[in-house]
Amino acid sequence: MLTQSIPKHLAPHISPQFYNEYTPTDHAVWRFVLRLNLHTLEGKAHPFYIEGLKRTGMGPDRLPNVEQMTDEMQAAGWSTVAVDGLIPGVAFFDFQGNGMLPVATDIRKVENILYSPAPDIIHEAAGHAPMLMDPTFSAIVKRFGQLGAKAFMNREEHASFAALKRLTIVKENANSTEQDIEAAEKAVHEAKAQVTGFSEAQQVARIFWWTVEFGLIGDLDNPMIYGAGLLSSVGESRHCLTDAVIKHPFDLEHALQTKQDVTNMQKELFVIPNFETLSSVLDELEGRMAIRKGGIESVAKALASGSQSTIRLEDGSERVGIVRHMTESKEHTLIQWDECTIVENGQLTQKERHGLLIVHDTESALNRDDLFEDGTTVRHACASDLLKDVTVQLEGRTIPLDSLEVRVDSLPSVFPGTTVDELMMIEKPVIIERDERVWTNDDPMFNRIHLMRERRESIDGLIPEILTNHPDAWLLHIECLELVKDEGLKQTLIERLEALRQTSPSRNELIGRAFDLLR
Repeated sequence: MLTQSIPKHLAPHISPQFYNEYTPTDHAVWRFVLRLNLHTLEGKAHPFYIEGLKRTGMGPDRLPNVEQMTDEMQAAGWSTVAVDGLIPGVAFFDFQGNGMLPVATDIRKVENILYSPAPDIIHEAAGHAPMLMDPTFSAIVKRFGQLGAKAFMNREEHASFAALKRLTIVKENANSTEQDIEAAEKAVHEAKAQVTGFSEAQQVARIFWWTVEFGLIGDLDNPMIYGAGLLSSVGESRHCLTDAVIKHPFDLEHALQTKQDVTNMQKELFVIPNFETLSSVLDELEGRMAIRKGGIESVAKALASGSQSTIRLEDGSERVGIVRHMTESKEHTLIQWDECTIVENGQLTQKERHGLLIVHDTESALNRDDLFEDGTTVRHACASDLLKDVTVQLEGRTIPLDSLEVRVDSLPSVFPGTTVDELMMIEKPVIIERDERVWTNDDPMFNRIHLMRERRESIDGLIPEILTNHPDAWLLHIECLELVKDEGLKQTLIERLEALRQTSPSRNELIGRAFDLLR
């Protein structure tokens, strides 16, 4: 892992992989999903996917080591970093904007093989990584990352993210009860209800969802899969190409208005004709963002975010801090900070109770003499570099400030955070919420089967013990069916698996597809 190149503000989100704690069942899940997906995706995935998978060096026998993935992916300009499940959207995008694929290192449970509600190593490694080896698509994902890292959130979205992360943890926790899941789902709904508007961050995330995560490409009537969420899902990679899923030609407005469901299979998807179209979509999306539009409208986004932001002036200087208040009139707009840093010609100047009065370029605005208690005209104030200990009268408010700048300026760019290393806000190290991986009753047998496969030894002698002591372990039975030599034992396993198919719809589908794979 290229830890030396990880920006310091992203380092707190990195987590160890704990590779040696993966259980034999975990490795069996990876093997089953990867083999089944390769079988399913042949002729259905973007042509580069299989080639990309080979270039990443990943194989079905063992879960990938995130650190070692970098060795293969660096040829395409990428590295990999291990993270603990869901991370904040801005960090997720920032990693990718810097050419780093964040890999959630948990792995779905056997009962969630068809569809996992949480990002896991199957989704990140088998879904995202292969397509990143394609130069055109790689550049698009990096650009997505750069846009997402500079997209404003609303302050309520932070609470909504925390609730959603908790839900994914609860759903993947083997010890969670139905009551635990219901409580976590309720918390998500309540947090989402508090989110108002449609922030830039939500817009970028939604387009990312309908393209990089769940995108189809090519002809509308016969599309192919390129989205990682589809490529990595045993259930959805098959379901998405059926008539049960509505296919729309990609349109930016339509995609923005179509809400995604992060916990269930998608009912509708969007098809782009080619990656060049997606690049044009990003051009249009970027043109709508505060970082490109600037102006007072963009400052309002900074205020709504409740977080550190940068306002860039026409002369290239910047004002960095958390915007606390904005007072608007027809002729003036006053922006206030409790703490603000003026960045000019490489110099940083700290200010408290600071204001920036933007004057709309009209004669009446410049000649006003009633904004300041001492009768100073706005025109005179504009000629001063900085006013100290000043009181502004605006829109019925009396606003005392320690310092004030008065400018006629279009404010060409506004964006969250800062590009100044010294001013970057470093989050606390990630709190890793994880359960100790405890071997189940099936794990020792999974391990024996794995070792015997590697040594090319016969497993036939183990079948009676497996049938007796592991009667419900359908995935273990599938592993044995692949290796058993005796026809009588093979038929016995098939009969047991046919019986297990009747115990749930998901088992019925998975075992049936495993039969197709092994034929």
